[in-house]
Amino acid sequence: MLKNYKLVDLLNANVDNFTTDRGLEIRRKYAKLLKFFLKIATPEKIIVDNYPQLNKNEPYIFASTHGFSSDIIACLATIDRSAYLLMGSTNQIEYNRLMYAAWLNGFIYVNRLDDVSRQQSVKKMERVLNSGSSVLIFPEGGYNNTENNLCNKLFAGPYVLAKKTGCKVVPIAPFYEQNSDKIYMNYGEPIDLGEFPDKKEALLYLRDVLSTMVYENMEKHSSPYIRNEDVDEHISFMEQRRKEYLKNPWTRDVWDEELTQYLDSDEREYNATMETLEKVHIDEKNAAVMGPILARRMECKKHNFNNYMHNNWNKKNI
Repeated sequence: MLKNYKLVDLLNANVDNFTTDRGLEIRRKYAKLLKFFLKIATPEKIIVDNYPQLNKNEPYIFASTHGFSSDIIACLATIDRSAYLLMGSTNQIEYNRLMYAAWLNGFIYVNRLDDVSRQQSVKKMERVLNSGSSVLIFPEGGYNNTENNLCNKLFAGPYVLAKKTGCKVVPIAPFYEQNSDKIYMNYGEPIDLGEFPDKKEALLYLRDVLSTMVYENMEKHSSPYIRNEDVDEHISFMEQRRKEYLKNPWTRDVWDEELTQYLDSDEREYNATMETLEKVHIDEKNAAVMGPILARRMECKKHNFNNYMHNNWNKKNI
């Protein structure tokens, strides 16, 4: 199985050589033509519900929610200017031939599990924005695979870039219902996140805006759902999510990377505590207390999507 020729070189590219000044210029010049072909290549019909009036020659930070396999191409096909994509899917860059389309558009690779790579990706996006081109990022990290969160907690990228470059953030909330033939694109008005003195406050505000847009999508476009009491609804939900991931080909277990989400200090501490509990030996003295706790822990693991994907993905030949 051959890796993507030349694309794999970008996995190790630095700030100076991940793209050229000429490449930035060419992509700005031919952006409309590329978007025409991207729209044709998208399996679903793309419908733009809302799009703001943006300044023609101004670069923006486009920040989108993330939840289905075609949302990246739908964003790239409908953004009205050249926007380099922040791409954190190593295995897809290595083997998926569709990544050549991402290269034509322009992308910035980030290893989501490596702090140095994350810092370098910010500098790469700064270079793109300072050149006059825009960037497209998905600040939730991996897909939103929750049943209750309209938008997951956000990584700091939109705020950091806004502070460093002065560029405004344009929120995007794509909507796709399973087995539908349509994708609805909901764009919000530009936000000056750089005006917020506090990072946490800025990211909470952006998350609230994105969540509101997702809710608007659901109200406008979602179909009624009938709960089936005879099935484990959460297992059914996880299976739907698994099928969404497997629309793309994978050559190895990549789920620690693909399912990356932002965790605050409390969440990291809680996870560490739960892992420690599993090492506790149950005896007559602690069984009454620890037994129910570990039983709940086992139930949580049964419904943990990361574990589900580790155990149920299927390798595809590319």
